[in-house]
Amino acid sequence: MKLTIHQLGVHFPQPDGSEAPVLDGIDLAIPAGELVVLLGASGCGKSTLLNAIAGFLPPTEGEIWVEQRRVSGPGIDRGVVLQTDALFPWLNARDNVAFGLRLRSIPLQERHNRAEEALALVGLAGKGDHATWQLSGGQRQRVSLARALIADPDILLMDEPLGALDAMTREQMQDLVLEVWQRTGKTILFVTHGLDEALYLGTRLVVLAGKPGRIVHDEPLAFGRHALEIGSKVKSLPAFAAARERLRAVIFAGAPT
Repeated sequence: MKLTIHQLGVHFPQPDGSEAPVLDGIDLAIPAGELVVLLGASGCGKSTLLNAIAGFLPPTEGEIWVEQRRVSGPGIDRGVVLQTDALFPWLNARDNVAFGLRLRSIPLQERHNRAEEALALVGLAGKGDHATWQLSGGQRQRVSLARALIADPDILLMDEPLGALDAMTREQMQDLVLEVWQRTGKTILFVTHGLDEALYLGTRLVVLAGKPGRIVHDEPLAFGRHALEIGSKVKSLPAFAAARERLRAVIFAGAPT
């Protein structure tokens, strides 16, 4: 589904009663099926924007729309994956994935079947009975992704979901994100600090900068689609290196392009 953000502003209240602007004048339209990467330095409002889209944080100004529905709170049309897995340690992998279905009173066998399908989608077939403490960091994030996917959301919001992983696991998980995107066709908004990660994954790159955060750069990318064909070799292409240096200058300059 299409995601539309119009003149979004978010202010945080301060102890003295004033308000500090965190985001200002955000205009963004994301067609269905895009994998958009949101990049920017710490403190520019990336997570705040994602939380507003998820419905966790009401905007001070502007509007967010999913198709013809204005966002006024959380909804099953938007799934969220966070940097920390936030799994329930007393539940096994299958029951963690199926927890949202349990809250909706979906019958036990149906939710178990759907949880096993979601686990298979993220490469964890046969791991449903494993306790969370038996899983590696990468496997735990796969469980978190499966939990977000099981409700079949139209839009997947990912807030630095690979940031806490080691370098090797992170590269494997990047490939998984691309595979899930290709197989499901979902709209994905992926927040990251990593230049290489942003270039590798995105069909489009949006850069936030400043305080308050504003969109200072927006461009289409093709590396993610190439990565589906040739994998990590895409990172060794001269065009990839050139794009990295150009975007580094954009981010550190913090000026519109």
